[in-house]
Formats: sequence, C-alpha cells, structure tokens
Amino acid sequence: MNPQSPSPAPEPDRSKELLLLITQHQRRIFSYIYSMVPDRHDAEDLLQETNRIICEKFDQFTLGTDFVAWACQVAYWQVRAARQKFARAKVVFDQDLMDAVAQTVEELRPELDLRHEALARCLQKLHPRDRELVLTRYEPGGGVEEAAKRSGRSLDAAYKALGRLRKLLLDCVSHQLDLESAS
Repeated sequence: MNPQSPSPAPEPDRSKELLLLITQHQRRIFSYIYSMVPDRHDAEDLLQETNRIICEKFDQFTLGTDFVAWACQVAYWQVRAARQKFARAKVVFDQDLMDAVAQTVEELRPELDLRHEALARCLQKLHPRDRELVLTRYEPGGGVEEAAKRSGRSLDAAYKALGRLRKLLLDCVSHQLDLESAS
C-alpha cells in the first residue's frame, strides 16, 4: 500500500457501528472540543477534522470500549495540532491550561453524561412546540430570532418562553438527578 494513499474505509460490517457511534456522540465530542477552543467556528472545523480521522482510524477502535473517550482523545490531538493557528487569535490558551481543561472534562464526563441523559428525558416531556423552540435556539447557527420565526412567536414572546423553559428544564434535570442519586 502506498503510504500517501488514505486509510481504507472501515469494514462494511463496522460502517453501521461507526455511523451510529459518531452520530450518537457528536454533541459530546463537539462540547469537548469547544471547551478547549476559544472560537465556535474553529471548534466546528476541528470537529469535522476529528470526524474525518475517526472514520479513517475506526478500525483501531475496539468495539465495546468507551467510544467517547477514544473520540475525545482523537479530538485532543487535533486541538493540539491546531494550536499554532489559535496562537494568532486574541484569546490564547497555554498548553498547561488546555491539559487541565481536558483532564477536568474527562473527570466530569460521568456527571455530564448523567446530566445530558436527564436533559434528554426532560426535553421529551415538553410540549412539541416548546421543545422545537429550545432545540432551534441551541442548534449550531440557531438563535432566538430563528427560534421565534420557526415557532411563529414574536421575538419578545420567544425570549419570555425560553426563560420559562430554561427554568423548567433546570428544575426537571435537578429532580431527575435527585431521583437517580436516591436509587
């Protein structure tokens, strides 16, 4: 095999597993990258590069092990490699700080996973119109104006509804976590 040629695609039977894992954990991988990168657009670019490398190296991943940890390790090295680009930015994180953030995120991952699962359950409890408002507001490139437009609400009504829904979701997530810690 020519060393310049790209890595072969994952075996056909693993392609579905790759697609499932990368789709299921995309937000967590992005959150990890964004915790170390000062600019959202740079984080999105790094996510795409990380996804490319995950696809290329998926044959090295052992099914049944922690995909998020493996993917975040790939992302970590992508962020490190991109540090020269970020050195020209106004906000620069030094390597020690970046390593500390990465370690903290890894230590908090079990708690963050529980919170993420609780939030998903709480979002499902919302009225579909309210859920769509929240999801539109927080999707990449989304905003309150877009959420208001899609939901047919005025901008003022959307701000008020989002404030109410954030409080409702916070209370619901707290309640879910309290129930889980009690059991």
